[in-house]
Amino acid sequence: MRRDLRFSTTDAMLFSVMVGCGEAYFVAFALAVGIGEAAAGLLGSVPLLAGALLQLAGPWMVARLRSHKKWVVLTAGAQCLSFVPMIIGAMLGTMPTWLMFLSVGLYWALNLGGGPAWNTWIGTVVPGSIRARYFASRTRAAQFVMLCSLVGAGLLLHFGKQRWGQDGDTTYLTVYAGLFLLAGMARLGSTWCHTRVSEPVPMPPNQKRVPFTTFLRGPNAVSGGRLLLYMLCLQLCVQVSGPFFGPYMLKSLELDYTVFAGLLCCSFLGRVLAMPLIGRFAKRYGAGNLLWIGGLGILPLSAIWVISPNPWYLVGVQLLSGVLWACYEMATMLLLLESIPANERTSVLTTQNALNATMVVTGSMIGAFLFKLLGEGLFAYHTLFIVSACLRLGTVILLARVHKPEIREIRPMVFRTLGIRPQFGGIDRPVVSSIDDPDSGPAEESGEPASAGVLEEPAGQR
Repeated sequence: MRRDLRFSTTDAMLFSVMVGCGEAYFVAFALAVGIGEAAAGLLGSVPLLAGALLQLAGPWMVARLRSHKKWVVLTAGAQCLSFVPMIIGAMLGTMPTWLMFLSVGLYWALNLGGGPAWNTWIGTVVPGSIRARYFASRTRAAQFVMLCSLVGAGLLLHFGKQRWGQDGDTTYLTVYAGLFLLAGMARLGSTWCHTRVSEPVPMPPNQKRVPFTTFLRGPNAVSGGRLLLYMLCLQLCVQVSGPFFGPYMLKSLELDYTVFAGLLCCSFLGRVLAMPLIGRFAKRYGAGNLLWIGGLGILPLSAIWVISPNPWYLVGVQLLSGVLWACYEMATMLLLLESIPANERTSVLTTQNALNATMVVTGSMIGAFLFKLLGEGLFAYHTLFIVSACLRLGTVILLARVHKPEIREIRPMVFRTLGIRPQFGGIDRPVVSSIDDPDSGPAEESGEPASAGVLEEPAGQR
């Protein structure tokens, strides 16, 4: 077992290297090779749909392979190949827009496609009695490596551009080639770690695949349905501006790579540092109150970017954004998961991710249309940010209708960071196996600050 846990932690750290040196800079690379700002913005959102759709096919592939581990290893290994076109494009100094979208689409399809299977598999590997402690420790190690990777990649790009990128010279793009090569090799190492972890139960008998409509018609349909409607509508409004913060910083504000990397770190760091406090707040005051704080707090976040382009001001904005988005995501996940039986969570969350990705793409396409219509300049960016904030106001009505039940029993909840985004801090997914087993014990008993917070269960629903 110790060997399995050691390789799983190493996998998480190598995965973080891939995200910090690779995924976090996809949009920046697209802009560097001459892809337009609207297309570069969409690059951070549209490919997510490919991943969500492959997730839906995951159960079929697992059934064919008769193993969750085999599907995870297959998707992780193939994901390494998504970096090859970008490495070649960086060496050549140019890359067609369609090939960039194809590469990033492949990256996200394989990244998200194996997620549900990994959640089920890791649940059979880590004993329930140590899950809280182990996953909290694993998450902290991954977060530290991700921050180091983000900063290190930003510094390399900054000094590379200073030395080789003057007067429009694209020689510095070879730095991107090196970073993407490192990211691909890290994922290859991560895949090898997967192969070294055992699979005690290839096909766990207690996992249940249910149609999403069953969840919406079940005993928690009112609370779960209203919450889901609110989450999807808010996602649509947010994504009108969400994908365009990266191009705004690099093109319109002309920030250098060190400042860009620093701002990415600030939103991620705000999220990480706030999670233990958010978990304690949820325990004391309830997920409903936490949702009000997060839901109302994120309403003006896009609009306040218009106030000043000063990097120090944006540092404060990013830290605040990371905290408030963490409040929102923790609260919604607490309320959503308590509406789903433990053996149905992977199935329901997979479909929910697909619906969420659809809203992400729809919102970003609306934003790209407005951005092109407004001329793709500073005015267009500011208009998008304000329009997005105004649209979010309309979701307050849906927020007020969300059922917020009283909750009492605490259980740890841990998130995996799959990507980094300006303003949001990251693309996170819950480690479902960390909350499925009541034997994992309460967060307080585990001795962990629960870097991702807690899950509480409604009274009488065990």
